Amino acid sequence: MRILFFIILLDIAGFGILLPSIMFVLENMGAGPAYASIIIATYSIGQFIAGPFWGALSDRIGRKPVLAIALSGAFLAYILMVFAKTPEMILLSRAFAGLMAGNIATAYAAIADLTPPKDRAKGMGVLGAAFGLGFVIGPAIGGYLGGATPETANIVYPAIASAVLSVMAILAIIFLFKETLDEKHRQEILAKPRVSRLEAIKKVAAHPVLITFCVFIFLVSTTGALMDPVTPLLVGNRYGWGPEQMGHIFVIVGISIIIVQGGLVGRMAKTFGEKNMVRIAFVSLISGLALIIYTPISYGVVLGFCLTGIGSTLFTTGISALASHRAAPHERGLVMGVIQSMQSLGRSIGPLFAGSLFVIWQGLPYSVGIVLVTIALIWISMLIRGGKIEDVHRPQHHG
Repeated sequence: MRILFFIILLDIAGFGILLPSIMFVLENMGAGPAYASIIIATYSIGQFIAGPFWGALSDRIGRKPVLAIALSGAFLAYILMVFAKTPEMILLSRAFAGLMAGNIATAYAAIADLTPPKDRAKGMGVLGAAFGLGFVIGPAIGGYLGGATPETANIVYPAIASAVLSVMAILAIIFLFKETLDEKHRQEILAKPRVSRLEAIKKVAAHPVLITFCVFIFLVSTTGALMDPVTPLLVGNRYGWGPEQMGHIFVIVGISIIIVQGGLVGRMAKTFGEKNMVRIAFVSLISGLALIIYTPISYGVVLGFCLTGIGSTLFTTGISALASHRAAPHERGLVMGVIQSMQSLGRSIGPLFAGSLFVIWQGLPYSVGIVLVTIALIWISMLIRGGKIEDVHRPQHHG
């Protein structure tokens, strides 16, 4: 488990290193916001298309070889980016990286191999911690290497650093990681009929509340994906901030998310119940997006980013708990797979429109996000009022 944590930490940190500078670099290469955000979208689109293939392949040949192949693909994509002179070369690099991104699904499968069902949530929490830490360490390095201003932004040094971390992860897989899928379990998995993504969605659609949860997940993922690509351009235009300051923002937001994940999520679920925690998450998201648009001071924007990050964390935790509680035991894996598909779909669609909306008005991507999350808030409030949603934890009443 520790080795897997280390591998995913290196992988996510490598991915995060590029985040502070890539939009500035695309802008300096002559890509407008609309084209640049489409380039950013290619990674998520590739991941959405290829994800089921890598999951199925890891069931057949094992987790270790698929992790090694996926990280080797990431390494090649970073090397391609080192030599990128045009937006099209960066597009090719991101699309290839997305198609090769079988590492996360395979890591989740490895956790499932290693842990009995009663300890699986704890195992998934270990991966969540690797994600959180990776998104703090990566952007911190990327902000330092990516340049101080929008005009001096570069992708070469960040891409080299990402490639180095990929090599370290590949070596850890080859020499330290032991295969988690034994022959007996491999045969059991292969003997089960495989359900396609479309068939899984049809099965979940038979449960109206579960499919509603999936719609919420899609709306929130789309909101985040509308925001992420254009945020560097927003703070660059408004405050003159470059990759270095973007790195600082990512670190501050990442630390706030880790604090919430580590100490507040469990207490909030027990105190308010998951359904109210989801409503609190929606309010946090709406407040953060509004602050980003309308605050006149830079510190207000940073607070807005923290509120959106915390809101996303509370939402993901709460809605996943509600969905797994609502699903029958034999359908939980299916439901969580559909949830991941909805997240990937939202992350793929959002960036396709983010840049075009930004060109019309810099606050428009965030305003559309406010509308989407407000729809979800009203919808879940109606379901709660109608008694359609049950908490996993009963809220504690004091007094």
